[in-house]
Amino acid sequence: MIAARVGDEVISVAEVDERARLLYDGPLAARLPHPASPEGRNLRRWLVQLMTMERVVAQECDVRGDAGPAALSVTLPLALRTGGVVASVLATPAGQALFARVEADVPPGEVRAYYDRNRDRHPGPFARESAGIAAQLVQARREALFARWLERRHREKVTLMPGFEHPGDPRQPDATHRH
Repeated sequence: MIAARVGDEVISVAEVDERARLLYDGPLAARLPHPASPEGRNLRRWLVQLMTMERVVAQECDVRGDAGPAALSVTLPLALRTGGVVASVLATPAGQALFARVEADVPPGEVRAYYDRNRDRHPGPFARESAGIAAQLVQARREALFARWLERRHREKVTLMPGFEHPGDPRQPDATHRH
């Protein structure tokens, strides 16, 4: 059975089951929802999202010939800024290789405006604080550009099978966000 297609590649239900088994056998198992519960089924859908994103990134690296540096560790701030799936992909060598290609800049006026709005976080003179602020803003912009690119490529390349829809898709029966 097929859980998803990423271009011409298939992610089988057996692969999803194995990934879920690794989680349920791992050190955080006690924190995970029961697999038969709505939350457990959404965890499985989230795993499919992660697996398809990983496959998109791997395919892009194959096309571009990127090997990728060693993976970085996922920090809470990175996960909060980019979203859990994107942060997890950024923790892979392939994700890092593609992220390294992302270029961004921040106009000096934006750096100054950020400094003026955040004097409590940057109490020193602008001349001393501006380089650090610029670096933070560039990093945030690179992360946002990467996340948007990855989400766009995911939409273009991925077909999810019934039962493996995005966990937030209101059409799936276990969606918890309702209006």
